Amino acid sequence: MKKYYPILLSKAGEFTALSKLSQITKDEVVPIIQVLPEQITKLEAFYSHWNFKGNELFLDFSLIESFSSTTVSKLIKHLQSNGVNVVPVVQENSNQRYLTLIGNLINNLEIDKICIRFSNDSGGFLNINTTIETLINALGTSPSQVSLLLDFGFVRTTNYTLIEAFAVNVITSITNRDDYNNVIISSGSFLDNLGSLNPAGRVYRLPRYEWQLWSTLQTQAQIKGTIKYSDYGTKHPIYSEAGFQGSCSIKYTVINEYVIYRGEISSNHPDGNGQYITFASQLIASADYSGITFSWGDERIDFFASQLLTDPNRKTGNAGSWVEISQNHHITLLASIL
Repeated sequence: MKKYYPILLSKAGEFTALSKLSQITKDEVVPIIQVLPEQITKLEAFYSHWNFKGNELFLDFSLIESFSSTTVSKLIKHLQSNGVNVVPVVQENSNQRYLTLIGNLINNLEIDKICIRFSNDSGGFLNINTTIETLINALGTSPSQVSLLLDFGFVRTTNYTLIEAFAVNVITSITNRDDYNNVIISSGSFLDNLGSLNPAGRVYRLPRYEWQLWSTLQTQAQIKGTIKYSDYGTKHPIYSEAGFQGSCSIKYTVINEYVIYRGEISSNHPDGNGQYITFASQLIASADYSGITFSWGDERIDFFASQLLTDPNRKTGNAGSWVEISQNHHITLLASIL
């Protein structure tokens, strides 16, 4: 039984983080990929890293505004034909052409499982049982072939208590919960940017409210054992197309916290990307570090820590490789503790 359902964007950093997981970790993980239109090609090429026995890959197309049935159908069939077990994600406000496409794929026996996602952006959680029944009937499938993804979004200090009570109510309101293939609970607490962590050059520790929510749900007798865990890792759960120049920082997950080695924008610091070398050296000397053999990401942190700031040929990585490292470590950690 799969343990962990990380929600990731279809970007190079996330795909590398997944491809570098150990096979033991891959066997425990089902990625939920939020597909971006400009990243279809990268997703097409990802099949060689995720076509092992028993694999699943959830694909969520809700971030694509200009929907193309041909493009989506071609992508799903390409992955399926190359050994990837695709599970399309639908929601209450999905494009009707998309729902028709998924229904046709089910009817033609080209896919056999779907995921129904609930979130504030999808139409909310009101009348959840009616919405589930309507979508199941419209797509011609059955509860045993359906995973429910309950995404409670951005959890923080100011809304945690409310979301905790709300999540319990939503989960327990689902009729015949055991009939579904999975009931997956997701949320995220990572910041949209690190600008609020001042001054730079320090280590900050942020509570992992998504893990706190999960731990609380495990204390509920009527819930424990009936749900699966999902989160967004070291990225903000609310997607924004607006780009910003990120700082040279390490984002490192421990069980109850995110440990942030907060750097500056490289152009604003005399060491530039070399800040990562300094922070990596500090991290591997701390009690937080999981060790060089824990994950590919941890091995890379050790590698950067071995570099010398004074070496003109030093290796520091860049924003993309830092995403690879943080998400690879995060996914490995979560799969190991669930």
